[in-house]
Amino acid sequence: MKAIYPALAAVILLAGCASPAQKQQQTYVDNLSSCDKIQALMSAYDNQFDGLKMARTQSKFIDSWQARYHLVGDSCQISALHERTYAYSCQQTYADKDGALTIHQKASDFTRQCLGEGWYEQQKESENSLRTTFVKDDETPSVSIHTGKSLSRKTPWMTSYDIGKVKK
Repeated sequence: MKAIYPALAAVILLAGCASPAQKQQQTYVDNLSSCDKIQALMSAYDNQFDGLKMARTQSKFIDSWQARYHLVGDSCQISALHERTYAYSCQQTYADKDGALTIHQKASDFTRQCLGEGWYEQQKESENSLRTTFVKDDETPSVSIHTGKSLSRKTPWMTSYDIGKVKK
């Protein structure tokens, strides 16, 4: 139990280190609607999501950044999949299928509402999977919401939310 105290103290210390400007910016982001977030992500796609990237993580295989906006869950990221191909992705796991499908439906509803006219919506469903994809044209990134089985025993269902271009 004593081991938790140093970690808790570090979290409190780091939280106190955020500047007033950072706190004000986070408050602004927290108050954005889902539509504001989707529009910002779509607009920023051609600039590799610049302005929406936060802390960077590099590996031998991929570069990724924490995303400023979270549409599903609270750990979205932006990844450099290729030199000029970037994607925004979120994932949240759930203990049951109903919880995952509820979030899938909610995400599909606000995406449909936010994207407006001119978008083609496609839905594919099987016993253990549901995917809703929104596509406009070859130049505009697509939006894909997927619910399916995860590898976790504790939370065997997940819903993901992705924005990016499909390679042909």
